[in-house]
Amino acid sequence: MMMTKANARWQCPVGVPDPTSGQPNKSGIACAWVEETPAVNLPSPKPPRPEPAPLKLPPDPAMMSLLDSLVKRAEFEAKYGRILFHEPNVGIWLMTSEGDGTGKNCAVSFTETPKVSNIVLFSGPSQKGAGAILFQGVGMPATTGIREIQPTLTFKGAKPVPINAALIPHGKNSGILVLADVLGMMRHANAENEVTLQLDGKEVFRASMTGFMKARSAMLKCMKVE
Repeated sequence: MMMTKANARWQCPVGVPDPTSGQPNKSGIACAWVEETPAVNLPSPKPPRPEPAPLKLPPDPAMMSLLDSLVKRAEFEAKYGRILFHEPNVGIWLMTSEGDGTGKNCAVSFTETPKVSNIVLFSGPSQKGAGAILFQGVGMPATTGIREIQPTLTFKGAKPVPINAALIPHGKNSGILVLADVLGMMRHANAENEVTLQLDGKEVFRASMTGFMKARSAMLKCMKVE
């Protein structure tokens, strides 16, 4: 197949006119049609997919002071997550994980302020399970390892409910981890009620859930619930 003029040309010896020049060739020497291999433009390599951002931890007392300055709010959110609700004398709800875009790995946390004494972290469905709730507070019994327990969970205005959970070491304090269907729980929750946990007849955790409905809306959107 003859190639286009952009990729082929006549090659003639010195003194022999080019066939396209319109001059007669009286030399008896023919010119050769030389085809050139066109340049191949390879597609640019696709950029690597970004790694999912690590789960941000709830704020510590020192960092809560950053919220006093609107200038430093961006610094606070970059470290701890997007602020969903904040009242200085009540608490703060944060979107600690925006998920992976498929409805997985979403998380919100509630931290009591200004003492930062009790924290609740809701982790949505992931590849490993349906989700979990972590309660952390100064009233938790100390532990150096994971221990199965059956505390009693009570929402204000509702009957106490025994639940299966695990007492785990977590940061400076212990935590109570509850495996739960977080998507189902968020879908049916419709109130902001104080929550308490009792273990062996003793209250080990209490926190208001003020602002929970904003956190619920953010979680349902992240988990892609219509």
